[in-house]
Amino acid sequence: MLAIDDETMKIVKRSAVFAEVDDRLLAGLIEQCRTIRYKPGVQVLRPAGEADRFFVVLAGQVKIYKLSARGDEQILHLYEPGETFGEAAMWAHIPFPAHAEALEETRLLVVPRQTLAKALAANADLAMGMLAGLSRKLREFNVLIERLSLKEAPARLADFILQQARKAGAATFRLEQTKRELASQIGTAPETLSRALAKLRKSGMIAVKGAQITVRDAEALRELAES
Repeated sequence: MLAIDDETMKIVKRSAVFAEVDDRLLAGLIEQCRTIRYKPGVQVLRPAGEADRFFVVLAGQVKIYKLSARGDEQILHLYEPGETFGEAAMWAHIPFPAHAEALEETRLLVVPRQTLAKALAANADLAMGMLAGLSRKLREFNVLIERLSLKEAPARLADFILQQARKAGAATFRLEQTKRELASQIGTAPETLSRALAKLRKSGMIAVKGAQITVRDAEALRELAES
C-alpha cells in the first residue's frame, strides 16, 4: 500500500478530478495506487498504448504532444503538479492518442482503471465527487479550445502570460519552455510568436530579458486576451 503524507494529499486535491472528493475516500483510493519516477526526456506514454490507467502529476512536468507526418511536434499541454492526464482515454477504452514525456525529474501517481472501478462501485459518494471534478475539467478544456481556435496569436500569448504570472504569484516569472515549445503550445509558428512578443514588448505591456518576462500593464494584457 502507498503511504500518504499531507503534501501528497494536498497535491492530489488540487486536481480537478479529485478536488470535490472527500479526503477519507480519496486517501483510501490513493493507498491502492503507486508512484513512478521519470528522468527528463523519458516517455511516459506513447500513442496506441493501452489506456488502462491515468496519472496525477506529483512533482515535475509532463509534456503531451503529437507528431505530424513530417515529424513536426504539436504540444497539446504541459502538466504540472496537481494536474491529471490520460483519464479520458482510460474511461473511453481507447488507446492513448498522444505522446507524454517527462520534461524534468518527475513523479507521477498511477491510478489503474481496475482499481478505480472497484472503488467507484463500492462507494457512490466517491463517484459523485469525481463526476463533479470531471465536469470542472471539461469546462477547462472548453476554455482551452476557445483560446486556440478563436483568438489571434497575440491574444493567445497575452492570455498565456497572464496565466503564468498568476501561477508564479508575481509580475515577473521565467519561461520554462523553449520558444519553439511555447509556439507549439499556443498553436502558432515560432516566427509568429516572436512577432507577438515584440508587439507586446513595444506596446509596453511586458518586458523581456532572456527567458524572464515581466508584466508591466496587466489590464492591457487582459483586454488583448479577451479580444
